Amino acid sequence: MAFVSRERELGILKTALCSGCHGPSRTIVITGSAGAGKSALLHAFTEHAMTVGATVLSAQGRAVTADPPLSLFHQLAAQLSASLPDDRPAPASSAMQFATALPRVADDGVVVICVDDVQEIPWSQLDFLIQTVTWHRDRRILLVVADSPHLLHRETPAKTEFLRRPDAERVRLGPLDAQGVREMITAETERPHEGWVRLCHHLSGGSPLLLSALLEDFKSRDMKIPPTGMEQSDELGMYGQAVMSVLHRSGSAAVKIGCLLSVLGDSASPDLLSRMSGISTSLIDPQLAALRDSGVIDGMSFRHRTAQRTVLADVDPSVRTELHIRVAAALYGAGAPATEVARHLLAARHTQESWQRTVLRNAAETAMGEEDTRLAVQCLELALEGCPEGPDRIEIHMRLALIALRMNPTTVEARHLPELMEAFQSGTMPAAACDGLADLLFGCGRLEEAFTVLQKQGAETSAGNVRAGDHPNIAWLWAWSSFRSPAHPDERPAAPLRHAAHESATALFRTAEGSLLIGDRDDWATAAENLLKVSALSDATVWSLSSAVKALIITDRLESAWRWCELLVEESAAREAPGWQAVFALLQSLVALRQGKLKAGLDCVRLVQQVITERSSAMACATESVLAALYIEMGRYDEAARVFAKPVPPAWEKSVYWLSYLRARGSLLIATNRPHAGLSDYLRIGKLAERFHVDHPTLVPWRLFAAEAWLRLGHPKQAAYMLAEHMARGPRKSGRNEAMALRLKAAQAEPHARSRLLLQAAREFHASGDRPELARTLLDLGQTLCVLGHGTWAVLAGHTAVLIARSCLEETGVPCEEDEPDPPATPQRLTRAEHRVAELVAKGLTNRQVAGRLHITVSTVEQHLTRIYQKLGITHRKEIRIHLGTRTA
Repeated sequence: MAFVSRERELGILKTALCSGCHGPSRTIVITGSAGAGKSALLHAFTEHAMTVGATVLSAQGRAVTADPPLSLFHQLAAQLSASLPDDRPAPASSAMQFATALPRVADDGVVVICVDDVQEIPWSQLDFLIQTVTWHRDRRILLVVADSPHLLHRETPAKTEFLRRPDAERVRLGPLDAQGVREMITAETERPHEGWVRLCHHLSGGSPLLLSALLEDFKSRDMKIPPTGMEQSDELGMYGQAVMSVLHRSGSAAVKIGCLLSVLGDSASPDLLSRMSGISTSLIDPQLAALRDSGVIDGMSFRHRTAQRTVLADVDPSVRTELHIRVAAALYGAGAPATEVARHLLAARHTQESWQRTVLRNAAETAMGEEDTRLAVQCLELALEGCPEGPDRIEIHMRLALIALRMNPTTVEARHLPELMEAFQSGTMPAAACDGLADLLFGCGRLEEAFTVLQKQGAETSAGNVRAGDHPNIAWLWAWSSFRSPAHPDERPAAPLRHAAHESATALFRTAEGSLLIGDRDDWATAAENLLKVSALSDATVWSLSSAVKALIITDRLESAWRWCELLVEESAAREAPGWQAVFALLQSLVALRQGKLKAGLDCVRLVQQVITERSSAMACATESVLAALYIEMGRYDEAARVFAKPVPPAWEKSVYWLSYLRARGSLLIATNRPHAGLSDYLRIGKLAERFHVDHPTLVPWRLFAAEAWLRLGHPKQAAYMLAEHMARGPRKSGRNEAMALRLKAAQAEPHARSRLLLQAAREFHASGDRPELARTLLDLGQTLCVLGHGTWAVLAGHTAVLIARSCLEETGVPCEEDEPDPPATPQRLTRAEHRVAELVAKGLTNRQVAGRLHITVSTVEQHLTRIYQKLGITHRKEIRIHLGTRTA
């Protein structure tokens, strides 16, 4: 430790030594907190005393309490053994040996007796030392002792006895000021930055011992540049050990108070310390003042978290647990905030009493109000550990599930829904809790179970008691599946749901939120926009907002849906709620798929996958379904096939998201020339849609998918039947579904009627914002116009389709317009081999399938495709079909 800023105190000692050479004995008491540099000052003074010829006798108070102990006079007499008279027998005790030898040595010159840590020495030994020096007060003896004030020691009279002597003088060592800290740092680093001086001064409190430890911890840092701020979060090992050393050198009372402060944390107060330690209030303040003076604490807290952790780790675990429990009880009795009490219960992992669980639940709500989700989850999970079976346990599970949704929706399915469903099935769930359970089930896509819960709720709850907004999912579902627009009175009403579910949905439909969502029954999208504008994102509204975005998607308000998804994803990220972020990012990926923003859709899916890592969850099913659909739109069939090659968890088939999975898989099967398998998936969707009560053309237009598969199989009658069934169930007369139906009608119509239907479908797809479907429709329109002999219009439709397809594929890794050479003015003729490859690719076969069919390598297929792209002036395999049709015509 560098000896700095103690020149004045050292000068006092030197002056006393000089005076002692010519006069009677003197006593100097050096006071200062542990670590203040008393030992360093004594060492510097004894070196000076020896250089001027004085006899120096040194003793350590800590040696008296060591094991084995070495008394004060053993230490002093050992240094005077050579001065004992040879003609007399040695005294029996070391104290008498010292008393006998001291005057003889003092006759030869100045004797300096230095005793460090005098507070550790028993009063009996100190009293004899004082008496011995008093007996020889006329001799040149300088007694210098170092003492720590304001601490509870074994013997207290020594503190006043030294100062009662008429020749006594007191020298106090206080903390280093900023200049002293700067000098000490400069001894290690030349020209340290002022930021380091301020930081070290704060963390050390001016204690030379703590400052030395800090410099050791920071020795790898460049102190010539400003500190980065990370130093406050570093683990400072030497500093922590130095704090422990200061506490132990300050006495048992200091150690006890330090341990209590480490346990209490921000809850510490003098009154609580007194009650916990058993030390009277009148003595607590001096103890705290001494610890502040030593630099260990600032106010009632440690100056660095490392100090608190080090001291806390030194406490026996069982003692630490008991202390946390006692502190929690004391704080609860004093009316402390719930979060303050809960932190001690969390540290003790103790919830055996009902008041403790109440405190934890209240603390969780407070934490949620402060956006501290992690603390809320910790409190509720601990409350759940000690909670017996009953309504309270169900309520805690329900609250935990809502909060868990913020972090990871899969946690809801894996940890909370099983026990909640078990309580529901066993009949122990209160009727009021069914509302929340239905919300959770709808959020996980488990509609069949949700309707079962609502059936019980409908039997036990009157429509007048249903609260507005309890089931927004039901509100929009019912609005979609039962609403008849006045603008289209000829539409048939939707097929009713199961009777009990119908009753529940009708009751909910009459609630305030149900009315808001469907508005005046003529503009669902406007009502959904209103809901999004007036509702703040919270645990209670996350499903409502999700439902409103779905309403925008199904009503073809894709731009609005995209904008709201962006805002909600950003807000979720800002509030550190990755679970909410995943919910809205998944919806955004659906919008991107419809709009043809394929690269953006992949980015959204990747964001969801960062949160949804457990494949057993239903949301993982939805995520992989959208991912596969995006790959299919890009023509990356092999990657889509790899998605479907993974094993299917059993939970997926219980979720409504399984319908999306079957839809995407069926699309891949159709695109890769396996229409029988694709039709099987589509028909399965129909059965499940009826079971899940969503068999309505607006929600799940599975009959359109099946009709397309029947056409691929060459069965136009079955396709026409499916199309008629779809139309008979009352779909809207405009929008994406209507456009899909028109395109299927066109496939069965004569060329002249086909062109009219395709043109109408193209208008609807354009209005709905579905660019991929618009591109496909324009391809079909170009082929039809070519057959009719309208070559110019056919080329225009085909080129427009190509441009739309390119815009959808930009930045997806698929070659874009800029990556290819300009197409030739006149398409070049394909070779026979290239034509065979082109025909198979146009039918939807993958490169590997084409290679197997033609008995060539995949690399050869890729080379043929490169030449085909160049000759036809295209950039993607989907464009081959129209060019082959044009050239054939």
